[in-house]
Order: sequence, then structure tokens, then C-alpha cells
Amino acid sequence: MIAPFTRSEFRQRQEAVRAQLAELGLDACLITSPENIYYLTGLDHMGYFAYQMLVVPARGDPVLITREMEKAVVRDMAPGVRHIGYPDGSPAGGDRQVPIAKGAETLEPWPAPLKAAPEAIPPSIPVTRDTLAGIGLERGRLGMEKAGSFFPITVAEGIQQSLSEAEFVDASGLVDAFRIRQSDHELECTREAARVSDAMMLAAIAAAGVGVSKRDVMAAIYSEMCRRGGTYPGFVPLVRATTTLEHEHGTWQDYRLAEGDLLFLEMAGCVRRYHAPMGRLVYIGEAPPEAESINAICLDAAHAAADAIHPGVSAGDVYNAWQAVLDDSGLESYRRHHCGYSVGIGYPPSWSGSGVPVALRAGSSLKLEVGMVLHLMSWLLRSPLGDAFISDTVVVTESGCEFLTGVPCEVTVRR
Repeated sequence: MIAPFTRSEFRQRQEAVRAQLAELGLDACLITSPENIYYLTGLDHMGYFAYQMLVVPARGDPVLITREMEKAVVRDMAPGVRHIGYPDGSPAGGDRQVPIAKGAETLEPWPAPLKAAPEAIPPSIPVTRDTLAGIGLERGRLGMEKAGSFFPITVAEGIQQSLSEAEFVDASGLVDAFRIRQSDHELECTREAARVSDAMMLAAIAAAGVGVSKRDVMAAIYSEMCRRGGTYPGFVPLVRATTTLEHEHGTWQDYRLAEGDLLFLEMAGCVRRYHAPMGRLVYIGEAPPEAESINAICLDAAHAAADAIHPGVSAGDVYNAWQAVLDDSGLESYRRHHCGYSVGIGYPPSWSGSGVPVALRAGSSLKLEVGMVLHLMSWLLRSPLGDAFISDTVVVTESGCEFLTGVPCEVTVRR
């Protein structure tokens, strides 16, 4: 079992962020992305559906603002931060607060009850305002993750209006820039996630066949995921057949696989929130005549992209290497929006972090670095020569790249 990250590791990550704050002339960074909060504190829960914010000041301890009810998980998972809770209602039962006895332990009652009626101003806003003012940031220059998917506009605007003397600047991507390179300890998690991915994929392939429900394929995936030590991934496994093949982010339905179907499988094992996605196609009943040739092109393109991966190489050059194989194979007109993207810490609804992925796109000047983990994709969907799909997780190394997932890539038929 992989050892959890230590408090010293989280402190090192926080210090790296503070150094960046000093370079940018910021007094603090306001972080709402669950991936970044986990990266800096270790808080791993699903309560991020409601507003939460990690305040990392240039000096002093970080402060985490969440709903009051999250105090136990913050206490247990993020002991290195100061927790500030905001109320959002009380349980049924009126105003009486009765301690709940549990054996020799007495559980604390809820804090002072609130009426369930909607508030004109969400309580998270004044609590955040008072917290920032309490640590001397009411007139500070504050970096805010404006591009985050979990930062409600009402709260963001309310905070800025209530701190009219502070300066708010966009700090989206500040923490992500550190996360994009994984440490050796993080890579241990990703390697374990890759082993879970392989097991999930093999279980899906073994379950498939003529007359098999896509629900049963998905059940095999989840069963293997749990048995192998994985946890819930940031993105649900994708199980599609011929009629829904072009539904880019669709997944299983109540449908039984039929002779001649093409089964699309894409999934990621997840260990300590680190992901290792992979994808394969499976022919049901029999493979069409072009299956071997189009699969060979797809595989050659994947290998060309992998061979192009080295520290210092641009993401655009990797895409060009992938596209060159297609062009040489008579597929000059076929284009994809990318041939891969960065992966790592992820929470639903994404295994690549919130927002559009950092990708291997045509024209991208992003320079690859040692420790970057990529979901490398070679996908020929509805191409003039047929359909093929191969994707794997790789890591950039000093000498090139290393494949972490490894289910065989040959044409697969399930009857």
C-alpha cells in the first residue's frame, strides 16, 4: 500500500506557492479548485460541490474555509491548516440542541441553528470577508482562481464587493503549474493507478460479447476497480457501442451488444486521486476486413508520438509526429483536436482537473518536462480507412517517455 503524503511534503508544496506569490507581488492566493486544495493540504472529500476556499498567504499558515459540517474531515485529512466553517442551515428538529451520546463519547451538537429560509447574502461571503480581513488581507493584492469550475459567481462577486479596498488579480493556473510535474511519490500513485487501469480494461474486454449488456461490462469494470484497490475516478468509465460511438463523452446505456458492433472502452484507474487513463476498441462477433490495417496505422501513430516525447520538446511537435503518420497513410484530411493531454489529480467530473485539458495540440508551444504524465491518444474515428482507438498513460522521463499502462493493442474480437 502506498504511504500517504506527509505534512512536510504539503509544507514544501505550500512554500513553492509562496515563492511564486512573492515573484508575482501577491499577498495571498485564493484557491477553490478541489485538485489544488488536495495538492496543498491533503483534503480528499466530495464536499467540494459546495463552496470551499483555501487561502495561502505570503506569510503565515494557510486557512481553509468550508461548510461547518466538514470540520471532522478537515481535522483528520488536513491537520496543517486552520479551518473556518460557515453555516448553511440546521437539521430538522427546531432550535433545541441535544448532545448525542455514542458509547463513552459525546458527539458535539450542531452550532447555533439557522432558519432554513434562503439568505439574501450567502453566509460564505461574510465568513470569507471576515477571514481575509482577520489575517490582514482586506487591502491586499489577492490572486484568485477565476477560471475554477467550483467558484460560484455570486460568491466571487460578493467577496470582491465586500473587500472593496483589496485588489483581485487572476491567478488561475498558478498551482496547476506545479501539479503538472509529478514527484517520485506522486508517480508511485500513478503507477499503481495504471495497474488498476490495466485490470479494469482486461475485465471489460473479458465481459464483452454478443448479447452482453453494456451494463454488465460496466459492472465488471467497477468490480475490478474496487477489488484492485482503486477508488472512484474523476470521470466515469466510457462504454459505448456502434450507435453511440461518436458521443465523445457518453457512456453505457441499457443496450445488448450485437454481432458487428464496435465497442469503445476508455477508463482510468484512480489511486489517491491520481489517474492513469487508457482506451481500446473491441469488435463484437467479428472484425471487418480493414481492422488490421487501420489498427496498424493507429498504433504506428501512437508510437511516433511517443518517440517524439522528450524533455524540452513542444506539445505541438508531438502532435505533428502523430499527424505525420496519418498523412503518410492517406489520411491527410483527418484531424483531431489533440493527441493527448496532461493527467494527474482529478475529481469528478474530470480526471484531468477542471476546465479544458492541457493538451498535445497542433501549434502548442508548451514544453514537456520530466515528470509530466500524459494520456497519449491515437484515435481514428470514422476515418476514410476505418475506426481505431488506442490510448495509454505515459510519463516524460530524462530519456524520452515510459508507458505506464500496458494492455495489448492488437485487434480484439469478442464473440
